[in-house]
Amino acid sequence: MQDRRHFLKFSASAALGGIAASIPSAQASQCQLPKWDDESDYIVVGSGFAGLSAALNTRRKTGDNVLVLEKMQVIGGNSAINGGWLAIPKNPVQLAQGVKDDSPAELVKDQMISGRGMADEAALTQIAEHALEAYQLCIDSGVKFKKDFNIQVGGHNKARAIRTLHGTGGDITTKLYEVGLKEGIEYRLQNCIEDLIMDGDKVIGLKVRQNYRFPDMKTGKNIYIKANKGVILASGGFARNMLLRAAVDPSLDPTLDCTNALGATGEVMLSAMAHGALPVHLNMIQTGHWGSPDEGGFGWSNALLSIGWHQGMSVSVLSGKRYMDERADRKTCSEAIMKNRYSDGSPAYPLVFFNYKDHATDERVTRSLRDEMAWKVNSLDELAAKFNVPLAPLEASVMRFNQQVKARKDQDFGRKMDTAVELKPPFVVSRIWPKVHYCMGGLKTDLGGRVIDARSMSPITNLYALGEITGGVHGEARLSSTSCLECLTMGIVVSDTVKADHA
Repeated sequence: MQDRRHFLKFSASAALGGIAASIPSAQASQCQLPKWDDESDYIVVGSGFAGLSAALNTRRKTGDNVLVLEKMQVIGGNSAINGGWLAIPKNPVQLAQGVKDDSPAELVKDQMISGRGMADEAALTQIAEHALEAYQLCIDSGVKFKKDFNIQVGGHNKARAIRTLHGTGGDITTKLYEVGLKEGIEYRLQNCIEDLIMDGDKVIGLKVRQNYRFPDMKTGKNIYIKANKGVILASGGFARNMLLRAAVDPSLDPTLDCTNALGATGEVMLSAMAHGALPVHLNMIQTGHWGSPDEGGFGWSNALLSIGWHQGMSVSVLSGKRYMDERADRKTCSEAIMKNRYSDGSPAYPLVFFNYKDHATDERVTRSLRDEMAWKVNSLDELAAKFNVPLAPLEASVMRFNQQVKARKDQDFGRKMDTAVELKPPFVVSRIWPKVHYCMGGLKTDLGGRVIDARSMSPITNLYALGEITGGVHGEARLSSTSCLECLTMGIVVSDTVKADHA
């Protein structure tokens, strides 16, 4: 139950990392169970890809009541501002393009390489094998994807990444939410989870701050909601929790911007840890190498660079030369980019540029130019002058790049050159610098999504988790377009688990 032992453990673990001030306290209560203000069969915490998928699939497979609690004022969480990428082996566009040799196993192979020995092959295999089912869930829910769009993104060995029509995760979250409403799922906004309610080692409900206004914990009031069959945690990562970030990874540059929504602060994960949930890989925090210093948050650079990484090149403003394989995975690229610094240690933002005429009317270009996070330059001379780049080595670098495009072989960094084009002015040029993007670490679960108790290494009864709140799946680096896939597929898997657990 919610007793003194749990309270002391929570307070000590929070103070150890210097994070006590950033999370709501797990307050001690009387030994008896609380008086319940409300109840549901299942309570899903979070309304992003993971929460919406888990809620919808659980409702369909069990027929039980499902309540979704979201602490912010809008549905969608961090997923709503996601770039809308989804890796689907054997998707219809891929097959129409003639890519016949892809498979779930091929995707897992790429992810295992990216994970650098720390990824969970069984978990990744389960996710990959449910990929087409997740895609069909989107299609059946009314999600629209870009017509004839399927490309190879960083770290993948095949073109298997599709994207939503508007290039945003909101295309998925809105549709899943609308379908859930029609099928009887209840959604409540501004409900912040303060603690799990335990009966021994079994989760039986939640202490919730109702009518909460982020980030003021003095707003709203506390209520207790009973979960008759289970609590499903899908509340995302903690990339916006600066104190927790510093505690688990002191090497992470605190000046880096973050792509996540402001509510990505990890309180629910910490509450579960206070009740014995096992954390793994918390220090593995990924940066997105496509970030722009000229816009805040997730921004538009992710969309623009889907052109730049494939067709263009990136150069250092210090040397005027290429410095990396532009199509490598996020960790490799981010580390290469952040080596570009002036003598005082401040960022020397590298440049990415590609041909303007090939994309003059593309929304990714027109919007970026409009918002001045990218610029049109008419020559290499103009580019060098505008960004203070040494002209002679820049010209030599472009000449060498164009030669490698013709030869379809990058002798400098081993980049795959199948989509690269010969560079000719005018150019679209943007500055890049990584942003904190994704937490690989979180709560350890079994393959069914049951949260593991650190004391017994067995599942905590009636507690499930999926999505970015979980850890140990991707290892050191997650590949682009696999987070949405994980969240949607694990919603399917968890729904099967809860049905089996309460048959």
